[in-house]
Amino acid sequence: MSAVAIPAPLVREHLARLADLLRPTGLAAVVVFHPSNMRAFLGTEWSSSDRLLCGAVTCAGRAVAVCPAFERPALDSIADWTHVATWDEHEDPYATLVRALADADAAHGPLGVDGRMWVDGVERLAAAVAPRPVRNAEALLREVRIIKSPTELDVLREAHRRGERAFAVVAELLRPGVSERELCDAVTARFAPEGLHVVPLVQSGPNAAVPHSPTGARRLVPGDTVVVDSVITWQGYCNDLTRTFAVGEPPARVKAAYRAVRTAQLAAIAAARPGVPCSRLDAIARGVIAEAGFGPYFVHRLGHGIGLEGHEPPYLVGGNDEPLRPGMVCTVEPGIYVPGAFGIRIEDVIIITEGGCEVIRGTLATDVSAALEA
Repeated sequence: MSAVAIPAPLVREHLARLADLLRPTGLAAVVVFHPSNMRAFLGTEWSSSDRLLCGAVTCAGRAVAVCPAFERPALDSIADWTHVATWDEHEDPYATLVRALADADAAHGPLGVDGRMWVDGVERLAAAVAPRPVRNAEALLREVRIIKSPTELDVLREAHRRGERAFAVVAELLRPGVSERELCDAVTARFAPEGLHVVPLVQSGPNAAVPHSPTGARRLVPGDTVVVDSVITWQGYCNDLTRTFAVGEPPARVKAAYRAVRTAQLAAIAAARPGVPCSRLDAIARGVIAEAGFGPYFVHRLGHGIGLEGHEPPYLVGGNDEPLRPGMVCTVEPGIYVPGAFGIRIEDVIIITEGGCEVIRGTLATDVSAALEA
């Protein structure tokens, strides 16, 4: 038996919110498929492999799941709110899904489908329910998840509190001669006894000039910047933080770049409030970095939403004019990456509030190396 992936009250909350959104659309139900949506609406870490394992939510808020018969015990933990229908290896899983929907009083009317379901799966589902129309319901699933409830916000704050400790491990070991891999392994080992899933990324010197470059064997040398990006998952929700450390005394250009990144982050955070387009925050941060002379080296968007996935809507990027709304949770992570030389990124998580935004804080300072601030 597997544990519930997120707290049961949050699953029930998501089901109720989705049902409220479903009723005005005329959709009888929505099929959920993507692993993050299986967590959100069924509360399970299980999802499809090469075999169909999916769920559905009706306009009455009833949840059903369809899974291979031999995997049925894996869904015992969600049986309190989910009817589980099984299919044997020789059976058509889509026919089983149709029967499960009928048993949940969703035998008629249009059917919504998770926008991230397999194309082949959508086609087979459409054939199984014909002549009922099948429509992309990704916007409905997105709407439930993009605005976090007070309970979800508390989980995200706790994820931050737990995740920020990764940087104390790095600070303790940071010195010339230690390798990126050794720092990464130390962080992983620190969290292992707690059963926390942590994904640290450590990049130093010229390696840090390539965002998301994998942690390697390079050893730190004096003057390096070290970018540490750490993601942990707590009760199904992600926390994502990045800090930039200095090894010894960094060059003047590195200090100037760090000041530009920090100023850009503060400017974007100060502008974050309901009604402001996502693109506006990106433009503000980009303008600060350009004015400091590093414009070409800010090569990615300013930030992304965070919740049941490490990267999810809304995206703080040029061209996305979606207005910020209370309850949205985003990272703000400007960076400067000079090829062959160094990289700098600072990342914090903000909650959009009625009057502005809250930066999720614990005991971790944003500036972790005094040498970069000098």
